[in-house]
This record gives sequence, structure tokens and C-alpha cells, in this order.
Amino acid sequence: MSHFVIVFLVICFVFRKPLGRLLAKQFPDRVKRQRVLGTIIAAFLLVIGMRLLALLW
Repeated sequence: MSHFVIVFLVICFVFRKPLGRLLAKQFPDRVKRQRVLGTIIAAFLLVIGMRLLALLW
């Protein structure tokens, strides 16, 4: 699991400018764009937390 997280973070870092432009076109409203990004980050953290909980259970 940790390998996937590291690879995902590296890909997001490398492609942050094109992803930002894509999100800006998709969601021109800044508040809505930040809400979508917050939802994605929260879901990602929730999955990681559940995997850690299952690992330690």
C-alpha cells in the first residue's frame, strides 16, 4: 500500500500544474474547486486510515 501512496504523491507533484489547469477549467468557481479538492483529499486520507486500522486490528 505504501508504494502506491508514494507513487501517487510523486505523480501528483510532477503533474500539479496541468492538474491545476484542468481543475480550473472544470470548476471555474474557486470555492467549488477547493471543495472538490478537499473531498478528494479527505477520501484519500479516510482510505489510508481504514487500511492502517485494518492492519493494526
